[in-house]
Amino acid sequence: MLDFSNKRAEMKASSLDEAADLLRKVAGERKADESLKSVFRRLSRKLDGWTDNRIQDVWRRDSRITVRADEITQLRALVEPKRKTESIDDLEELRATVARLARYEALLERLDEEFYGPQISAASDQLGEARRLLGKSRSRL
Repeated sequence: MLDFSNKRAEMKASSLDEAADLLRKVAGERKADESLKSVFRRLSRKLDGWTDNRIQDVWRRDSRITVRADEITQLRALVEPKRKTESIDDLEELRATVARLARYEALLERLDEEFYGPQISAASDQLGEARRLLGKSRSRL
């Protein structure tokens, strides 16, 4: 019987930790001049059916509460679109880097290929690596 209660307590703690982590991701970055109360207010507008006290209890990982499965599902649903947007933003940033490196390499070649040989070689290596990463990221999306 003791084993069962320990496992239940561990599961309760892990679901509370997951919910708190997801809640922080939903909240996003906190501005320097933003109070925690403002963050909670912002979260209450995003979370249907959550009271202010519930948000604060999950945020603070209050061990007296139990997180329901529907709450974790709601938090996961709010976090998932952000992950997709972040990967698309990363892909766009990588594409911009590839374009910059290609322009840099062409500029160095026009200026003085002999003098800038090592830089051109390094830029070519970076450009090849960036293109390889870009090819991998396309296959994942």
